[in-house]
Amino acid sequence: MLKAASLVLGEGSSKKLAKISLSDSSMKTRIGELAKDIECQVLEKVHASAFFAIQYDETTDAAQLFQSLAYVRLVGPPSIGEEMLFCRPLQTTGKAEDVFQIVATFFDNSGMKWEKLVGVCTDGAPAMIGSRSGFISRIKEKSPNSIGSHCVIHREALASRTLPAAMKDNLAIIIRAVKTSAVNTRLFDVLCKDMDSNHETLLFHTSVRWLSKSSMLARVFEMRDELKLFLEAHGKQDLLRSFTSEGFQLQLAYLVDIFQALNNLNLHLQGKY
Repeated sequence: MLKAASLVLGEGSSKKLAKISLSDSSMKTRIGELAKDIECQVLEKVHASAFFAIQYDETTDAAQLFQSLAYVRLVGPPSIGEEMLFCRPLQTTGKAEDVFQIVATFFDNSGMKWEKLVGVCTDGAPAMIGSRSGFISRIKEKSPNSIGSHCVIHREALASRTLPAAMKDNLAIIIRAVKTSAVNTRLFDVLCKDMDSNHETLLFHTSVRWLSKSSMLARVFEMRDELKLFLEAHGKQDLLRSFTSEGFQLQLAYLVDIFQALNNLNLHLQGKY
């Protein structure tokens, strides 16, 4: 249409026509074609690989729809690679049989060979690793030589939530001190500027992004003097008593070290991806 308008009506008309947005159905078709092309490229790599392994997990999207995710690790030039294999919604329950049917259907439709499957990694939930009816057990019926494993990164994430009661209480105090109002945040920024501090703001921690805990603790430790002055100036005596306690500061330093070690380990396990 653009070429026809340019030849018949002139270049100006062609530019005006180019400003018209494509319909939603056209954009949907294009996105679908792009996704299909990427899937075909990944499957070509899988078919060319002598062996491959998969990693399976579940997540809930913004629309509260349960999504099943699978990644594949394969042998290909120039080295071992990792790709996202598929994302499919779970229409009913998240039981082992339901999960297996999604994976098996994808294998059958894409022509992936079960005998090439040498490893399956999951989050270690009972539905995944059950000895009789678990997801890995059903996989082994199709590929007896495959090895089931528990995701190490997921295990470290669970371990990072397990703390002695005293440290858990102190961590709650630190998060409470960080989560302040917008007004107090601005006042704290001004205080840090007046003291010529290396940093001017504290970092927030969210449970969803659990790796943020280490950065948050490190920033609190670096700004502990500024934080004590701020708490004293604003009459937050309960928090001030904690931050002036020697035992609290020692445990804060320990939490910084241990969570930094967990962060470094997890980031190294994730590799370049």
